[in-house]
Amino acid sequence: MRKFGIIFLVMIILLGQASMIVYATEEDHNNLTEKYDLLKEENIRLREEILKLHNQLSEKHAEKIPVLMYHHLLMEEDIDNYNWSKNSSVLSVEAFKKQMDYLYENGFYTATLDELNAFMDGKITLPEKTVVITFDDGYLSNALYAYPIMKKYNFRGTIFMLGYRVDSPQEPFDPSSTQSLSIGETYKYRDVFNYESHTYNLHGFNKDNKALILSKNKKTILDDLTKNKELLNAKYFAYPYGKYDENTIEYLKSTGYEIAFTIKTGYVTKSLNKYELPRFRISPQKMPFSRFIRVVNGTYE
Repeated sequence: MRKFGIIFLVMIILLGQASMIVYATEEDHNNLTEKYDLLKEENIRLREEILKLHNQLSEKHAEKIPVLMYHHLLMEEDIDNYNWSKNSSVLSVEAFKKQMDYLYENGFYTATLDELNAFMDGKITLPEKTVVITFDDGYLSNALYAYPIMKKYNFRGTIFMLGYRVDSPQEPFDPSSTQSLSIGETYKYRDVFNYESHTYNLHGFNKDNKALILSKNKKTILDDLTKNKELLNAKYFAYPYGKYDENTIEYLKSTGYEIAFTIKTGYVTKSLNKYELPRFRISPQKMPFSRFIRVVNGTYE
């Protein structure tokens, strides 16, 4: 525990140094682009420094990485009051916090998808206790509930966004239904979240119950993938409902996506196809806390 407290202290000092760069350039309102680039470069440097510290303190390097898949979050009281308990995609905020507390208290590193990509290419090493945190669909609850918990621990995560849902003004939060995080609001949470693609408008099924990403014609699919890629400046992709085939993979490659995630269960290793990466679905029904601990520690079979 002491060594991870030291890491957190170093992180605070480094982040404090980064904030000084922001304030030093606040007076130059005509040079916002330069200020942004400076801050981006500094954050990358800090991220590299934090990873270096984790690797130095880790007894082993990671050989397999659990990628965690979340969806919607609600307070336990709201889950009960609004009859969400049977929905496997809704996890309580209390359960999520308990999981994040465990990761922090046990010294886990939360890798970004850029870092996972570099790990698979053999360009970087990651500490044995590494996880990747992802959210599907782009729910507003991710910003409302997951963001402050993850920010507290300097954790990073990715939200796979549905373009047609997020490409509109922000709706107010209402626990009785679902709202999406507006693309216009995403900048507020970029110190924790990166935003990637879950298609623009192919998250569904046709009248024959076949996934849209499989049943639509090639041009429609390519146009959709390109539109969401440009909207989000995305490089990574999550298949809607985990549906894909060989054509889907080729469409992703041709539109410039570098990695794609399924909903198959398993760990990410360097030997896997980058367009068929597995994840662990975190749901209240299938992922009790005891199983979560086995998953993140690499002992789940």
